[in-house]
Amino acid sequence: MTPDESALLSQIGTVIYYGIVVLIVDCTLYGFYLLAEFIALYLFFKHGLKQRMQKILFLCSTTTLLTASWDFVNNCSLNLIYIKVSLMEPLEAGLQAQADAAQQAIVPWFTMMAWPININIILANGIVIWRAWAVWKNDRAVRSALITMFWVNVGMCLSNAIVQTVVRSKNGGKSGNAALETAQMFISLVVNIAATGLIWQQVRQNPEMMKQHFSTCKNRRERWERMILLLTESGAVLLLFQLLYAIFGRMNITAAQFSPVNIAWSIIAVMFNAITILYAMAVIIMHIINRSALNKLFGLKTIINVSTSEKPGHATKISTLRFAEGGRQVTSFHRPW
Repeated sequence: MTPDESALLSQIGTVIYYGIVVLIVDCTLYGFYLLAEFIALYLFFKHGLKQRMQKILFLCSTTTLLTASWDFVNNCSLNLIYIKVSLMEPLEAGLQAQADAAQQAIVPWFTMMAWPININIILANGIVIWRAWAVWKNDRAVRSALITMFWVNVGMCLSNAIVQTVVRSKNGGKSGNAALETAQMFISLVVNIAATGLIWQQVRQNPEMMKQHFSTCKNRRERWERMILLLTESGAVLLLFQLLYAIFGRMNITAAQFSPVNIAWSIIAVMFNAITILYAMAVIIMHIINRSALNKLFGLKTIINVSTSEKPGHATKISTLRFAEGGRQVTSFHRPW
């Protein structure tokens, strides 16, 4: 084996190694997502889809299932095909020809990867905007601004997905328009910042509601649970990951392949993609089981009503997951078997 072939083999091994690292992260988070998705689907089918909001949230839930599975299949196929073509299908032209053939074989899968992440950003930011829209129920100007931000976010994400698809398919898998990609990441970030900021602005303007919301907590654990639910539903947790996604995404545009920035970006992008759909599922489940922190804090009307039997001292349980706030009387779901 010549020195050039040794260097090329090392490069192929590096591609496979970091591809598997990213795939392990993706598989782990996909498993957590499926657990949340099956819980939501179980609740939807148990109580039916009688209200319009139930149908909308069910559509969001099934959309995340499609995009998450699409992205998961893309990641698995991309890695498996690269290994098979580069190492398991020898060509007379040598190792370089095998590496080129492998790179060409994964182009269709790499091209499709632009769609799931952009659709997930639309859904996640849309849910944050929806919660801000509900909180600002008496201000038409703010609500109009939120609707405008939603459509701007949709337009940027779809434009980025379309351009990335076209450019990657023409350039053999190379990334597309850097300016548009940067604009999409930071405009989506600004939309999330604005919507989350509007929610917390209302929280700051109503300190008595906040005090009353936490005054009924019987212990420190219950207080932390309510705070975590509030931070989650308001989009604050999602915002943290989206900030990292935008910063490292911009740095990655000019970073060398397999540099620390490039490796960090690959992992952060997979994590953010999973966080968007996990956030969506968390908010959906909160509303199904009547645990919406914002609804309770601001006294908003519960959109989804489910008819279940109550038993004193029992907390809401789905399988082994507990959605409780201390020892208060809440709805209980029981297995039918």
